[in-house]
Formats: sequence, C-alpha cells, structure tokens
Amino acid sequence: MKKRTVSLLCCALLLVCLTAQAEIPFANEQLYAVACVGYGDDVALADYRERYLDGASVPVHYVSDGETYLIIPRFADMTLRLYVNDMETSSQTLIYEEENCRPFAVRCNISDIFPDVTISFTRGETTVEFSPYLSLKDGTLQPGKFGLDLTRDE
Repeated sequence: MKKRTVSLLCCALLLVCLTAQAEIPFANEQLYAVACVGYGDDVALADYRERYLDGASVPVHYVSDGETYLIIPRFADMTLRLYVNDMETSSQTLIYEEENCRPFAVRCNISDIFPDVTISFTRGETTVEFSPYLSLKDGTLQPGKFGLDLTRDE
C-alpha cells in the first residue's frame, strides 16, 4: 500500500509540473510581453494561451488581415489603449480602451513597411507605446523598449 501511494503521489506531482503555467521572465523595466503567433494561426495562439495563461481565453482585436500578436501586460492595474494608425495621414484613432487591462491578442500589420496599430499602456504616471512588427532585416519580433519577446523559435 505504501509503495502504491508513493507512486500515485509521484504521478500527481509530475502531472502538476507538466501542466503548470510557464512563468514569464520579466526583467526590471519590462511592462508587457509579446509573442508573434503567426499569420492568422489560431492553433499557435491557443498554444501560447495554454503555456502562459493556463488556457484562458483572450479577446482578439482585428485591425487588419496580418500577423496575430499575443500581448500580456505585466501588471493588472495598467490602462490599455489600442490605436489604429492611418498610413496616409499618419494619424491615430483610438479603437479600444480598458482600465485594469488583461491579456489580449491583436491581428494587424497588413503592410510589412507600416505598422497599423499602436498599443499604449499607462501605469501611474508612466505611459509606454509600441507597435509590434517583424523586422524586415531578419524577421524577428520588435517588441518595443519595454517589452519582452516571448516568440518561440520553431
């Protein structure tokens, strides 16, 4: 009986370890994490949600028919503002705002040379903005100065 209990306990611990949510390795000044999950790839988005958000669903903001990015704020008390960038006028239009923001996905950047979305986070007196995009030089994600790239090398 003792041997069976130990075996069951070991199996249970292994299962917990295998299904645990991955810790996001934020550095001191990083305020959000970003992963490029691909061009309309809902399976990859689900994989990232499982890995970092324990499978929780996230709202998806469709700006244009481009890449999908998963954005995970570091702090829940940040305010999110999502803007669409107009390529012709270089103006921005606020399309979404949320206090106490939560993780979300955005599909954007129909053009490789002009990011069509700007994401703004405000916490206290600090506001940071970035436009996620893939570098034309080497295809890597450009998460902005205060962002952490979670994109996996496949």
